[in-house]
Amino acid sequence: MGSHFAEILLICLLAVLVGGPYIFYLRWYVPRRDRLGLEKARAKVERLRREEAAGVPPNPDDYHYAIAFDSQGFTVTDLRSQKKAAVATSWSGICLVTAFKRDLFAVDCICLHLAGADGTGVELDEEMAGWNRLMDALPTQLPGCKPHSEWSSAVAFPAFAANPTQIYLRTPNRNEENEKPLACIKKPDMNNAPRSGRF
Repeated sequence: MGSHFAEILLICLLAVLVGGPYIFYLRWYVPRRDRLGLEKARAKVERLRREEAAGVPPNPDDYHYAIAFDSQGFTVTDLRSQKKAAVATSWSGICLVTAFKRDLFAVDCICLHLAGADGTGVELDEEMAGWNRLMDALPTQLPGCKPHSEWSSAVAFPAFAANPTQIYLRTPNRNEENEKPLACIKKPDMNNAPRSGRF
């Protein structure tokens, strides 16, 4: 009977020695680490928004690409590569704007595909510097474009689905020679477009 008591006592002691730190790790360290990481990420997002609103040039440590625009069009610049030329597009060449979401496994990324009459175009996403300013300016630059507040929920939910949503379609102009409307309808494939093929 005494040896059984010693074995039980040894097992209990091992359980406390091994289980105690594990419980401490799960109950205290992991939630604290996650909370601090989330607070740090929120602080970074707020800092980047303040800097963007104040006109501070984007830092390549924070962004890979930057969006700049004026009344004529927009430009996307690779901040981390001096060899790549900026991609410039005029507002007058945009016929269709589709908002959608890319599944990046752990998170989603809200994107816009701005297409010309042939369906080719430029893909922009919320990870680019200048995104928030562009969202505010799109209805002004592309009259008839839905404001961000009208389409963002439809694209964001449900999670991990592409949810393509047309937010702008240019009214086709008449072709003077043929009196036929110019096509502006070819839609991009949001599910199969390669992420790196944005430009």
